[in-house]
Amino acid sequence: MFAELSTLLGTAGWAIIATTAACLYRRRLHTDPLTGLGNRQALHRTARRERFTRSLVGLLMVDLDQFKAINDTHGHDFGNKVLAAVATQLATATKPGELAVRLHGDEFALWLGPIPTTTAAEQRAESVAAALAEPIRVDGHRLTVLGSVGLATAPASTPLAELLGHADAHMYQVKATHRLTVLPTGQAQRTRDQHTPGGEAA
Repeated sequence: MFAELSTLLGTAGWAIIATTAACLYRRRLHTDPLTGLGNRQALHRTARRERFTRSLVGLLMVDLDQFKAINDTHGHDFGNKVLAAVATQLATATKPGELAVRLHGDEFALWLGPIPTTTAAEQRAESVAAALAEPIRVDGHRLTVLGSVGLATAPASTPLAELLGHADAHMYQVKATHRLTVLPTGQAQRTRDQHTPGGEAA
């Protein structure tokens, strides 16, 4: 009897270990190792899950302004710490039902999910941009690292690649114009907000 119980407990223990390991593997598969945010795979998974909802969805894209200058001046290790700090700001600004991800380099995205109106998405873009404009501290330096924020809205059935393309294209438009623009409704809508980065030693 005790031998059988021991075998059962041993089997259950290995099952728990295997399940935990599988969960950790899946989490690692969908997590950006530098920032702890979701990655592109996580974004695709979330978009696929919500594509059958009968509503508009929104997607923000964030590209840090003049980040290359930070890397060139202070080195990649410092730049990575800046990315991690910005990711923390983005994660803090993320609401339930949204997903913050790092796409690559200094480019991030925030999946807004179903949105009631385009205006609501525009307001969300502005609030996220304001949150990212808050100063950060890296290695004793107080920095304001601003980013250009692009917005695309479209029916949930719209392919993610199309949403990303619209948000990305408009993000770079606004990066050049330094102002928020709302494009006419029709296809995926794009809005962009731009900020200028700066930094000062503490």
